[in-house]
Amino acid sequence: MKMTKEEVSRILSILLHELTAHWTKEKIHSDVLEIIMKLRIQAADENEYMHGLLANVAFATESSHALQQVLGTMLEEQSFLSAREMEEMMNEAQARIREHISELISRYKAHFEQIDDTIERKKQLERSYCALLIVNRVKTDFLFQFIHEQNQNVAKQLFAANPSDVLEAFHHLSSVYASQWIEGLELHY
Repeated sequence: MKMTKEEVSRILSILLHELTAHWTKEKIHSDVLEIIMKLRIQAADENEYMHGLLANVAFATESSHALQQVLGTMLEEQSFLSAREMEEMMNEAQARIREHISELISRYKAHFEQIDDTIERKKQLERSYCALLIVNRVKTDFLFQFIHEQNQNVAKQLFAANPSDVLEAFHHLSSVYASQWIEGLELHY
């Protein structure tokens, strides 16, 4: 019998809550701010910084899609990948993203260029990048916990669900968790 979307969301919520129970906002904010500050310092000027942000938003967004595909593969095959197989899939995906990064940047640039005010555009890029960093951390940690032997009994329950329901809930809940973790993050301008 297939699981309902509500059951899928409930199981994923429990797993994500357990995964993030030991996280602290201070640590998450510190990690994210460190990445942003490093980008700011490495950029020669504002234009280079904005381009770097845009490239990172594009890369992180595509990486998020790749993480979804890793979970999708396990759901479709109804089997767990090894940690090594998951890492290989992600490395291959990231290599493909790097190959097409210039095309991706132009696609994302068009989206952010709709924001006329350059200060607001920078803020949106930074907020987007910070949120994506946390989303990808949630997804990555989740996938490694998903395949962990001690979690496989609970994780196997998701094999009885429609894969698209699981992927939709995974994407949605990762974003919800990221917004909770990013809440209160101070980016100084």
